Amino acid sequence: MALRLKKTAKYLVLSVLSVPAVAKALEQPIFKASRLSHKINQWLNKMVRNLKRTRQLADSRYDSKLDIALRYFQNQKQWILQLPYQPTISVLIPVYKVKLDYLKETLQSVSAQTYPFWEVCIVDDASNDPNITEMLASFKKAHPDQTKILMHPRNQHISATSNSCLDLASGDYVALLDHDDRLYPNALGEMVRAINLHNQPDILYSDESTIDEHGNRDRLIYHKPAWSPLMHLTMNYTTHLSVYRREILQKIGGFRLGFEGSQDHDLMLRAVETSSKQVIHVPFNLYQWRAHATSTARSQDTKPYAAQAGLKAVSEAILRRGRPGSVTFNDHTLQYKINYQLKNPDHPPLISIIIPSKDAPNLIKRCLDSVFQKTTYQYFEVIISDNGTTNQDTLQLYEQWAKSYPTRFKVVEKIQSFNFGSQINLGAKAGRGEYLLLLNNDTEVIEPRWLEEMLSLAQWEEIGAVGCKLLFSNRVIQHAGVTLSTDMIAEHIGLGLDDDDNQYWNYHNTVHEVSAVTAACLLVSTAKFWLVGGFDAVYLPRAYGDIEFCLSLRDKGLTNVYTPFAKLYHHESASRGQSIEYFERFYLQQRRGSYLSSDPYLNLNYTRHPRFEPNPFYTDLDLDQKDFKALFKELSRSF
Repeated sequence: MALRLKKTAKYLVLSVLSVPAVAKALEQPIFKASRLSHKINQWLNKMVRNLKRTRQLADSRYDSKLDIALRYFQNQKQWILQLPYQPTISVLIPVYKVKLDYLKETLQSVSAQTYPFWEVCIVDDASNDPNITEMLASFKKAHPDQTKILMHPRNQHISATSNSCLDLASGDYVALLDHDDRLYPNALGEMVRAINLHNQPDILYSDESTIDEHGNRDRLIYHKPAWSPLMHLTMNYTTHLSVYRREILQKIGGFRLGFEGSQDHDLMLRAVETSSKQVIHVPFNLYQWRAHATSTARSQDTKPYAAQAGLKAVSEAILRRGRPGSVTFNDHTLQYKINYQLKNPDHPPLISIIIPSKDAPNLIKRCLDSVFQKTTYQYFEVIISDNGTTNQDTLQLYEQWAKSYPTRFKVVEKIQSFNFGSQINLGAKAGRGEYLLLLNNDTEVIEPRWLEEMLSLAQWEEIGAVGCKLLFSNRVIQHAGVTLSTDMIAEHIGLGLDDDDNQYWNYHNTVHEVSAVTAACLLVSTAKFWLVGGFDAVYLPRAYGDIEFCLSLRDKGLTNVYTPFAKLYHHESASRGQSIEYFERFYLQQRRGSYLSSDPYLNLNYTRHPRFEPNPFYTDLDLDQKDFKALFKELSRSF
């Protein structure tokens, strides 16, 4: 009797919730409760991780963080000498009217390096400060064979001073270090290990953190993605610690005058164009960038000329690369927005918009209305790939659209059980366009220039699939690219965050490379679509076909890209409902295990999660001012 009452009550509750008005009224409160639950769960997980770390400390007889770090650095001094290639690293330090305490810590951080084969090249740009001169002389006295110092008789600014530092350098590689920042003791050692591991690359960069005026952590560590050329155009994310083969910098003429404030960004842009080798990311926090009142680490407003120099650097870079366009600076995200010109603006290419669908008249009407009425790019056709619609309202809609747009709308049909890959391929075969835009029937256009934004990226030869930002109806992110995971296969980056959320240095608001994008809205050239054989309709008929498609493009040396400037609503799986695809998941885990276990665009210091949560298995040393002073006392030669 009790069980029957329980079932009856459950049925009544579900019946009430199934009423559209009730469901709509409860949607927002339930979603907010879900987000609150997620935050509570994150907090609890953090507490558990902290308890684990506490237990680990207890197991190591209460070794302090400093003890652990010092033991590691001392050990590194021994094994670093076993590497077969031992290059000399020239550390370039341009100096100008810096606080003595900052400069001393900078020099101490070089002296404390576990890797012994370095030289420091210091140029004072006419500071006219006897205390600075005395400190530099003291450092040279402590390291006479590893220190080179030059004094400018008059101020020449940062680019010229950096070039003077470069002229002093004789090392195989050079590392850039600001006069008020500091290196971790293992910085050069980790770079040399990566140089050995990656066959002596020309360019390397590491993760970094920011410290305040007092030398303590100012914000989260910037755990960066692998080399991402498009992302680097929009922001100088490589910055610190950057290491270059000295010959490369000599070949490009070093730092350019007139780019002060963004001279490092301009240098990297030109260096990667000159080098034929892979740019290597070293996923360790090796550099602490000091944020103070006059530092760009604190605010771009302190040096507005830096943004202007950056605009010039990026504008010239896209012209050198044969990709003309206009560049603007976004004061909110502190990033550059590039508006690429189409290759042939007088003859824009036709885009075939492929929409798999069945029945669902309300969904397909809203989708088509938005496409035809809101889209500014008019060189497109729409192909409905239908798998057996019987709903009369839907069939009448098809007839109306065919009459209104006889040359731009058609329906192709293959009656079968749901097979997403087959429907995509059927529509692609019927398309006449030079490009294919795969689009779910439960989407709705928000940004009128969505097709121009996606096409401006998809037109380049190295680009495979281009994806967009998809939002739920409450303007919360549903998709901002896809990250790969061994367990979950694929997760949408930014899922559940607000549209304008600035998490991870505005990652969701900038153009960047990704491993994959969802086929709910995906643009690719027709030639590249068939280069990989289209979608897998045999082994991935229902799920993950877009992931396999994107990875197949990567197999061909192509790059997949996400842009936030194409924006649509996505009412996820509204027409299909839920389903279970265990085989597809197991199939991809076996077939694509190497891709899934190591997504290059998700730093190893994060969990395999779209929210960029720190991985407890990669705990950073997290050294503060007190720890660094102790390290300098143990590792640095006094001066």
